[in-house]
Amino acid sequence: MQSELEAFGVQVATINPGAFDTGFNNRSSEEIWKWVYEEKHFTRKEDMLKQQEGLKDQFNPEAMIQKMIENISADHHKFRTVYPKETEQQLKQTEKERWELEI
Repeated sequence: MQSELEAFGVQVATINPGAFDTGFNNRSSEEIWKWVYEEKHFTRKEDMLKQQEGLKDQFNPEAMIQKMIENISADHHKFRTVYPKETEQQLKQTEKERWELEI
């Protein structure tokens, strides 16, 4: 999309939010159980439950809204914004581990 709209003066960027308390994460966390059948899937139930534990301390969405306003109104900013900082650090660490992973 970025390359397609550049000729029209439109800047395209991504904003990757962490776990904000908007209801979206909770809803998807609940819905997954409609589609998971332990006898057919490889993801362990324990791993899914552990991931859902992380939703107990979600961030206030107001902070993400302010970050979006800041980026949208700026003339220039990073192409990829991950917010909050904790999520950015976790994502960078995970990506580094995967780049260096040997099998």
